[in-house]
This record gives sequence, C-alpha cells and structure tokens, in this order.
Amino acid sequence: MKKLILILIHLTIAYLLKAQPLQQPIVLGRVDTIYSNILKEKRPLWVYTPGYDTNYFSKPEFPVLYVLDADDHFMSLVTMIKELSATAGNTVLPQMIIVGILNTSGHRTRDLTPTSSAMYKSSGGGENFAAFMEKELIPYIDKAYPTAPYRTMIGHSLGGLTVIHLLLKHTHVFNAYVAIDPSMFYDNDNLLKQATIILKQKNFGGKKLFLGFANTMNAGMDTIQVKKDTAEISHHIRSIMKLADDLSVNKTNNLQWAKKYYPDDDHNSVSFNAEYDALRFIFKNNRFPRNQPYNQYFDKQYNAVQLRQMIDTHYKMMSAEMGYTVRPPEPEMNGIGYAFLQQKDYEKAAMFFQVNIDNYPKNFNVYDSMGDCFLARGDKANAEKYFKKALSIKYTKEIMDKLDKVQAEK
Repeated sequence: MKKLILILIHLTIAYLLKAQPLQQPIVLGRVDTIYSNILKEKRPLWVYTPGYDTNYFSKPEFPVLYVLDADDHFMSLVTMIKELSATAGNTVLPQMIIVGILNTSGHRTRDLTPTSSAMYKSSGGGENFAAFMEKELIPYIDKAYPTAPYRTMIGHSLGGLTVIHLLLKHTHVFNAYVAIDPSMFYDNDNLLKQATIILKQKNFGGKKLFLGFANTMNAGMDTIQVKKDTAEISHHIRSIMKLADDLSVNKTNNLQWAKKYYPDDDHNSVSFNAEYDALRFIFKNNRFPRNQPYNQYFDKQYNAVQLRQMIDTHYKMMSAEMGYTVRPPEPEMNGIGYAFLQQKDYEKAAMFFQVNIDNYPKNFNVYDSMGDCFLARGDKANAEKYFKKALSIKYTKEIMDKLDKVQAEK
C-alpha cells in the first residue's frame, strides 16, 4: 500500500508540474518608442539585440536590419536570423540588430506611399517617412544600440514600394534593400516610370537589392503570357516584372541585385521564403570558407600559419564588402582557441588567441587566454607576462590567483 501511495504521489506531482504554465516568458526583443518631430507622433518599435557577454569580451557592434510592418514580419525574422547566425555555431548570416517599425493607427498608407493618389485617402507621405527614418530613427538606433554601419531595409507590398522608393531616391541611407512583392502598380505606375529613368542614370555602387515576387496571376497563366495581359488583376505582377526588366538591362549602374519568382506563393505567403533568400544573397560571403562538412578551423590539413592567413583574408574581404572593419568574433576565436588547448595543439591555440590580441588589444581576457596557453605548455615566464598584462587592464581574483601560483612555482 505504501508503494502504491508513493507511486500515486509521484504521478500527481508529475501531472501538476506538467500542468503548470511556464512562468518565464520567451523574450524575442524589447518594445521601444521614439517621438518623431517630422511625423508629429510617437512611433512604436520592436527591437531585437543579440546577446553578448561584456564581462569577458569587448562590446560588439552589429549590422542593423530594419523591417516595415513589424507586426507581420518581426518575429519570423528574429528566429530565422538567430538560427542562421548563432544556433549550433552557424555563421551563415552575421548576428544582427533587428528594428521592427510598426504602423500607427490609420497611417500605413500615408507612410508607405511616395506620391498622393486619389484612389488612396491620406496617401503620399512617403517623403516625410523617409526623412523620419534617415534623420530621426536611424540616429536614435545608432545612439541607443551597439550598431555597426551596415543597414538593410525590408518591406513587403506597400512596404516593398517604399523600399524601391528609398533605393531610388535615398540611396545612401541603406546598404541593402529587400523589396518583396512591391506594389509597383501604385498611382498608375508612378514610381515604376521613375525607376526606368533613374536606373539608367544613377550609380548604385556598393548597394544591393533583392526583389522577390509571388504568383498573383490567374490560374493557367504563366510568366510569359502575363506580360501580354491587360487585365487589371495582373497589373500587380506585370509592374514588378517590368521593374525586373529595367534592372536587367541597366548593367552599368553597379547595383548588385537578384530576383526570384515564387510560383507556389501568393501575395500573403511569399514573405518568409523571400526574406530567407534575400538574406542569403546579401550576406552570401559571411560564412568562413569551408570545403568540409564540418568547421574548417578544425580541418587537419591546415596548419596554424595557413589558418591565420585564411582568417585574415576572409575578414579583409568582408570588411571591403561591408564598408567597415569586420573583425573575427572574439568569443568564437576564444572558444576555438580553448578547444585546441584541450587537444594540446598549442600552436593553433596560440594562433587563435593571437587573433584576438591583434583585434581586441584593450580587452583583458585576450591576454588571460594566452597566459593559459603558455601555462599549459609549461612556459611559466610567458604565462606570468600575459597574466600581468591582463591584470593591468582589469583585476580579477581568478587571474590574480593564477599569477600568484605561477610566481610561487618559479
């Protein structure tokens, strides 16, 4: 009987524990606001910032992704980018700050249309919205968050129209532009007609554009037939295809661009796939080169000198592409260094620790790590030197204890 009672108690506790709602929320970002003097209103924002540890590592800087209609796209972008930039060591994408711009009541059409149309009440506020982003929102984000000077803009539908407007008229504001099923038909193709001219005349050097569009044709029609169609229902896709044609023929304006048609998606379902493909296109060179199904840093065919050359070459290339100094991620280099230290591959461990010393010379931890490497090799003189250097930047009891032990054993 006692055993039966005990079993019942255990089952009851297990059931109650299972039935309890989770007390800790899953946090994807924070709610922020900014008052716009240009728009004369408060603007709500959703902001995601990657986690980072400043107890041991230098404060990082992250590229920034801005997305319109945040209530539709913010959460999926956060999870997608976290998966491809951090989960299981992924570096397909860089870690990014994501700024979701929410619409204010009744003002979506106002903000996301560059010209006024009689068919759309309160339209035509696109220039004011562009000024808000350039002169108020971006400076605020740069001041409040650890940003790097690389910005991407994503928009869908009228948001996609806004992205093309920004690319054509405010080219300098963002580095990369993602227009998903943009409403290029708006206001009798007004912006589309301007695009035909501007794409011939302007230099878009250093800028990237991804254009994704959905299957919004009548059943049975294909992308060749639709170009000859005159029905109003196909105006949307025809206007996007005309933009793609204009982009294709202007090969000397230095715009790096790609397009993709999604035959199995409609206007409302296309965003997720297009966002994924767009980010893979924009940051296609971010991941460290690999010719093995595992991390190339651990490929035994490369010695420490060769690996260092590969690291320097890759990040020099990324710096040129991004337009600012892109440094090897300090936590990643540190972790790989300790992995080699555990394997007693002291040469490679020291190389990775030296990468951090060269790139983050003001941080105490880079010298502490190198001290650990020399200590493991039995080189107490150099271990002492690096522990002292670490302590000259920041005192920690842990490093002090290691230094005391080294000095006592000399």
